[in-house]
Amino acid sequence: MPKPEIFVSKNLEELSRAAAELFVETARSRIAATGSFFAALSGGATPRRLYELLATNAFSDRIAWPKVHVFQVDERLVPPSHPDSNFRMIREAWLAPLRMRRDNFHRMAGELADASEAARQYVSELQRAIPNREGNCPRFDLVFLGMGNDGHTASLFPGSPALDERERWVIPSSPGAGGLPRITLTYPVL
Repeated sequence: MPKPEIFVSKNLEELSRAAAELFVETARSRIAATGSFFAALSGGATPRRLYELLATNAFSDRIAWPKVHVFQVDERLVPPSHPDSNFRMIREAWLAPLRMRRDNFHRMAGELADASEAARQYVSELQRAIPNREGNCPRFDLVFLGMGNDGHTASLFPGSPALDERERWVIPSSPGAGGLPRITLTYPVL
């Protein structure tokens, strides 16, 4: 396995631009090789600027968007219009300005009251939408993760039993900051 490269940026703008370039390069390469590109995206404050940049002509004109499929890494159990919805942030910052086709964005159903049912539905969506699987897991071409102040990534919080999951792809997650229940992709998928 190749040693991962580490990039250090001076600020969020530089980081966001580098991430947007990585997104474009990876999308173009995978589309050329396979005809499609599958990316999973985090919510939160840090990636918002990345999504805004991807919606600009400088980046969006370089990608064949009908061949791009975007998935969520995690979501709070709130309606899609709720201020804490990851989908809402992604939609406002990127999907709406870009006018991405709805069937190319695979949204977690945060509005469901039952976290287990929301997780089950997203597993079904992953099975339907992603043809490539490594072993039993879907294989994304690119995953963007952030990290919260408490060290969590996706909705996998320090000390949570969700960290030990090795079989399921999507699970309910214990509430983080704000106390809202969530669903999240698990380490086997990430």
